Amino acid sequence: MMNGRWSACGLVVLLGILWAGGSQAAEQDSLALCQAQPFDAKMQCYQRHLEAVLQAEGTEQALTILEQITVQDPEALREAHPLVHHVGQRSFARYGTAPLALAHCRDVFWSGCYHGVLQAFLSSLETVEPQHILPLCPISETVSAYSFQRYNCLHGLGHGLTIQFRYDLLKSLAFCDALPGSWDRESCYGGVFMENIVTFQQAQRAQPAQSGGDHHHHEATSFLNPQDLLYPCSVLNEKYLRACYLMQTSAVLTFLNYDFAQAFTQCARVEGEHQTTCYRSLGRDISGYTLRDAVRVNELCRLGQADQIRQCFIGAVKDFILTDANPDPGLALCRSLDGPFKKDCYATVGEMVIPLFDDKEKRAQACRKGEDEYVDACLAVATAF
Repeated sequence: MMNGRWSACGLVVLLGILWAGGSQAAEQDSLALCQAQPFDAKMQCYQRHLEAVLQAEGTEQALTILEQITVQDPEALREAHPLVHHVGQRSFARYGTAPLALAHCRDVFWSGCYHGVLQAFLSSLETVEPQHILPLCPISETVSAYSFQRYNCLHGLGHGLTIQFRYDLLKSLAFCDALPGSWDRESCYGGVFMENIVTFQQAQRAQPAQSGGDHHHHEATSFLNPQDLLYPCSVLNEKYLRACYLMQTSAVLTFLNYDFAQAFTQCARVEGEHQTTCYRSLGRDISGYTLRDAVRVNELCRLGQADQIRQCFIGAVKDFILTDANPDPGLALCRSLDGPFKKDCYATVGEMVIPLFDDKEKRAQACRKGEDEYVDACLAVATAF
């Protein structure tokens, strides 16, 4: 976790600017105070800044300010998901109920605001039982069963369960199993595996590696193993494997110090259909690592061989789209690819617009922004139902 120090004087200046309702220039000055700090202190400063904005003007404005911060500071962009989780957690504290806090979130920075709200809600309970989680992500007139909005709620539930149960992966997954429907459960599993890995990565950044290669700095790492980079996926029940392998390369890359060529080799160890999932997971991580730089994504995915490259691009284009729930960046990546990979890329865009837009015409409009000869590949998937 971030543990930087923020001077009392600096905090007074920052809060004074915010609560005084200063001008845009004053806002920029306060952000400059944060940006001048060393990394950990800077992230703490951004958190305090966002908290103050949230309290004064609401979650929506805090998210807008975070978007502005990430445009100016690449380090903040890399840390945007933890930062927006924090916004979600504080939103629950401000609004008092999970449904009300969720209503103020937006689908930015991998939808971390929703995840943070659910984390805070579950942490507020003395005990968590299955009956507490079943009503949390309802289907309604405005939220369809398989919508991106509902996925975010279920995924956030997985994050919250993992934190609530002190990173007991098996107990968290068992609570996801209480949800009705395989899609609901799968969405929740993904949040469990993501929280396990992200917390491990934060612990790695916060503490230098101990002697003897001991990476076990945090309770979460009991479910990661530097001697078996595919653990826990390598030992779990089949029903959890798709969600597990869809996140596992984030752990693999952390242990390998982001040696992407070696990560492809690790995915090649996976047996059966989940090998494809692993390569797509690697594509997602390459997208995040490069901050969605199409040129760098092309370079790093091509460290694989044959179909590995294709699956890597599919994973990358999904991340391009899901980062801010917007198909346009994904279409831009598809345009940058060589001919052999374009059709699958555009078909993946078609797949991803389904949960984004209930309206078929909106899906079609997104597809029509692509290159003329590949519009049909996108439409065939986007308008299939």
